[in-house]
Amino acid sequence: MAKLIDIISPIYQDLLKKCERRKISVNLDIQDLTLRVDDPEKIEKFYTTEIRRALKLCEAGDKITLSQSGTRFSVKNSANTALDADTVTKLRADGFEVRARFGYDTIVTLNI
Repeated sequence: MAKLIDIISPIYQDLLKKCERRKISVNLDIQDLTLRVDDPEKIEKFYTTEIRRALKLCEAGDKITLSQSGTRFSVKNSANTALDADTVTKLRADGFEVRARFGYDTIVTLNI
């Protein structure tokens, strides 16, 4: 079992470097960095995959937020480009919550 801080810290540091070069804002909205996680690989894979997807959509001036509330882990981005319908369908089929509408933030959430 690992603490959330041990999982999120290297991911966040890498994201900061990537976003600084591209002029993308980064927010961290974590309620409990000491949260113990049974499956750290699952959380790490989720954040890594969804950050990569958010970076593809974002442009200079956009914002990416990594968040955690209880057992909900989310990646939110403010890109003007929304996820395509096939991607949304696949993510939902894989058990993720997705809120992606043109003109609004895109949020992908993992509940464990």
